Amino acid sequence: MPKKKQPLSMESLALQAVGQFVTAVGRNMINPLVDIARQDSLRGMALLQSSLDRLNELLYASVPWYLYDQMATQVLTAIAALIQETKQTYVNFEPMTIFINQMNIVVNLTEVAIHPHLRHIDFSLWPKIMRHVLYKNLYRMTGLERLNLGSGSGGWKTSDIEKLTVCGVSSMRNLTSLCLCFDCTDHILSVVGQNCSKLQCLDVTASRSVTDRSVSILVNCVELRELHLYRTSVTVEGYAVLLKGLPRLEDLGRCDEFGFILEHLRSTESHIGPFGLKIFQSRDVTTYHLNLLIEMCPRVTHVSIYHDERISDLTVLSALDDLCELKLLSCDFFTDRVKQLLEVKGYNLTWLHLEHVEEIDLNALIYISQYCPNLKKLTFYNCEFLEHTSLSLKMLSVQPFRYLERVMCVAECALLHLEFLLSNCFNIRFIQLGSSTGIGDVTMAKVLSKNPMKHLEELKILYSDNLSMQTVHLLMTHCDNLRVLSELESWQGITEEELTEFRKELKQNNLDLDIRPTLSYTSS
Repeated sequence: MPKKKQPLSMESLALQAVGQFVTAVGRNMINPLVDIARQDSLRGMALLQSSLDRLNELLYASVPWYLYDQMATQVLTAIAALIQETKQTYVNFEPMTIFINQMNIVVNLTEVAIHPHLRHIDFSLWPKIMRHVLYKNLYRMTGLERLNLGSGSGGWKTSDIEKLTVCGVSSMRNLTSLCLCFDCTDHILSVVGQNCSKLQCLDVTASRSVTDRSVSILVNCVELRELHLYRTSVTVEGYAVLLKGLPRLEDLGRCDEFGFILEHLRSTESHIGPFGLKIFQSRDVTTYHLNLLIEMCPRVTHVSIYHDERISDLTVLSALDDLCELKLLSCDFFTDRVKQLLEVKGYNLTWLHLEHVEEIDLNALIYISQYCPNLKKLTFYNCEFLEHTSLSLKMLSVQPFRYLERVMCVAECALLHLEFLLSNCFNIRFIQLGSSTGIGDVTMAKVLSKNPMKHLEELKILYSDNLSMQTVHLLMTHCDNLRVLSELESWQGITEEELTEFRKELKQNNLDLDIRPTLSYTSS
């Protein structure tokens, strides 16, 4: 039976109360300020700003500094809910100006969460209507260490975003992480390079206005460990300069040109490297590129590649001594010698992701279980599963999947595959199954009879024709640590009445089990 919900700490309750307080103050501000604004708009704006300033000062004077980030999150969450609540109050027969003034007040309430001593903020978490206020006040958040600006305007208003971002980051001396996709520019990066000497992580994915002009600036950010330039305008030559000039660089994100970068370095400088890169992700590599990778980046621990006819033999990756995470796309398990690669390197692997991989049968699963005994994460995404097998389960020398903690199977497979996989992962914590696995009550009963999944915390089965409350009750009986059981709405064996009754049962018994739907896929 899942555990009971525990009471929140006094600290958590107090932070929630701060959010409730801001909501109450915001509600009380609306009507008086709207009335004043109707008579004198300038006076209304001035009074709103002074009220926001006083509330901001009150909040941050009343909370310890180490809770500033948590309080800001609670306040922004409360304001987002208040904005949604205010939207729903609109009625057609009232003048539009009244509604606009109401929305202006609650949106500008976002300002009360802003403070120079905030250390982390993620703009992507908040509605776009709030992000504009956050951008305008970015210059006030001088103490930020991690700043995620998300996708900005998606590339539509790059010049506007540039002005606000430059004004903000120019005074962020402690910044270690910056994310601005689509809207970053060479000018922004020049300001970052001049003022953010502690920068370790930079993500400007899909920012076409980032070119080779930024390379000389980025080379001066000697602390950079993670640099994402995918779909920018940086050339192979620019990448080569960065790879040579950033001694601590470990992750270049997805870089389809990486093989050609190594080729360029080899052709221009015969003796160069080795580099400290640890993460390698590319969709355009050849066997020659992989050999260059092994020679010039020997400390790589994570490889993610798309296989095509230009890669003659995947076993070349076995020369990477530190390889522990492997993602392969578009290959055949036996024909392309994935089996042989795992036989050599599998013992080191803790994470294996197979996507659009064919020729996976029970034999392949058994080989994975025997060659990769230390796996903690295993993903099959849109793979081809075959039903035949020739190996005996009684002859296994290694207990299958004994350390596996996370498994994701988004593919059409035989029930025999699922039963073998799920029956043996005794330390499993997270399971996600796609909509075409065909799993049902019978299979789940067999699995739980062999493996009670005592450590299971989260189970997502996106769809099933044959799952019912019978499986739910079995999970409740066996899985003591279960915290999330989602997508029950898509289990065709469960009626709406049964689901409603189950929700009531959880509430009455105070069980800490979240059954809200999520319908998301994360390839982690």
